Amino acid sequence: MPIYRYKAITENGIVVTNTIEESSKYAAIKRLKRNNLFPINVDKSLQRAKSKRAVRKNPKGVGDILKDVDTTNILLNRGKPKTTYFDKIYHNITKSERITSRDIIVFTQNFYLLKKANFNNIHALNTIIDSTENYSFKGVLEDILAGVEARRKYVLYNGIL
Repeated sequence: MPIYRYKAITENGIVVTNTIEESSKYAAIKRLKRNNLFPINVDKSLQRAKSKRAVRKNPKGVGDILKDVDTTNILLNRGKPKTTYFDKIYHNITKSERITSRDIIVFTQNFYLLKKANFNNIHALNTIIDSTENYSFKGVLEDILAGVEARRKYVLYNGIL
């Protein structure tokens, strides 16, 4: 049977690259979908089949996987709707987007205006996160929001500042 090299996205939005042995490209795509993977690219490989004892390793390390963990949804009890398939693809494509000085300046100005309008920190951060287009910066702001919310809950339950 021929070997197909594929690039797919998991349900958590992680990009996986690996090989699969199937009779046709269509059968390979069908098998990937059954395993809850969303194929991006499937091509016939020139490799020969390896022995059955070969262990396939995850192309990402533990550190890379932990970077993709979204702590905001954990703290919010997963109250936000799940992201769609296309949002996950767009997120992974633009994940390497750099945070520019313009992003920081716009954030600072918006945060200042919202605080001046008597918004609390959590509401101001949520408002800015919803309007941010840079996914990298959005992730940083969500982590900051998670820290602010965690501190608020700690103070609420313990009464200590």
